[in-house]
Amino acid sequence: MSLSKIAKLTLVCVIVLVMGLVSVGHAAKVPTIGYVTANMTATSQVRTTNAFVAQGKAKGWKVINADAKGSWPSLADQIENYVQMKVDAIVVAMSDLPSIKAAINAANKAKIPVISIDSGVAEGVIADITTDNFVMGSKISSFMMDRLNHKGNIIVFKFSEHHGTRKRGRALDMVLTENPEVKVLATHNLPPAGFMQDAQAKMETYITQYGDKIDAVWCPWDGPAMAVTMALQASKIGRNKCFVTGVDGEQESFDLIRGGSPFVATVAQPFELMAKAAIDLIDDIVVKGKALDKAVPTSTIYVDAPLVTPSNVPAKGAWPWD
Repeated sequence: MSLSKIAKLTLVCVIVLVMGLVSVGHAAKVPTIGYVTANMTATSQVRTTNAFVAQGKAKGWKVINADAKGSWPSLADQIENYVQMKVDAIVVAMSDLPSIKAAINAANKAKIPVISIDSGVAEGVIADITTDNFVMGSKISSFMMDRLNHKGNIIVFKFSEHHGTRKRGRALDMVLTENPEVKVLATHNLPPAGFMQDAQAKMETYITQYGDKIDAVWCPWDGPAMAVTMALQASKIGRNKCFVTGVDGEQESFDLIRGGSPFVATVAQPFELMAKAAIDLIDDIVVKGKALDKAVPTSTIYVDAPLVTPSNVPAKGAWPWD
């Protein structure tokens, strides 16, 4: 073989090697994801954050997470910090999106996709990943009517200041229209702060006021349901006389259901699956480059939430979707 042919062959090999290295380097690019949640004092946000971080790191991604500690300005600042860092995607969890509109606009301007979890739909956000509160409210309300055999007296606790709990309450109202023999003895709207103490104190008042007329208590989420359960237990009222329902599906709720307390049912929000849906969406649009209209057909991605009762409550420490 002539020297010229050897030189040409060597050149071709070098070019192929360099192209291969460039291709491998491109394929090996690790995406950086900025994640911020509203307030890590909430169990739901701790669960979502931990699941997201673990699943992201399992994929080999660099995941940066932050806690706004209940401050919308701090949350907005963190998003803008992620924009300055030029992350590949931003995830906002359990936030009030209108309050951080300017920060979302900054991310949009930098062409950084923004995904929200359980925060509602807003312009500039690709999709919100959540559960359907109307569906959850209907599930728990229908269960209550069935357990009452469609007749009896109930106490209703509501919380109108949050869109999710408000929707659950409206689902109850609709279910009640089809159950005329179920009478609402009293309705109480919980305060934003100190709701556990408020629910327990109010339930103690209702026990004194209505006594054994109360057949069931409907609560918009598990926190006040636990407080109501404590009031009933203190008065030695068991689930055979009066039962309680909630929504969220915390491990403490499962313990109460499993232990035979008046707390008998909840709808378990799969926060871990919400985190997985966010991971999958980022994988599609950032890593695989899928077109948005293919990856996100609607502005909301719903994750199903199962009804948990004494008949299907999971073992201690487990989740219904494990």
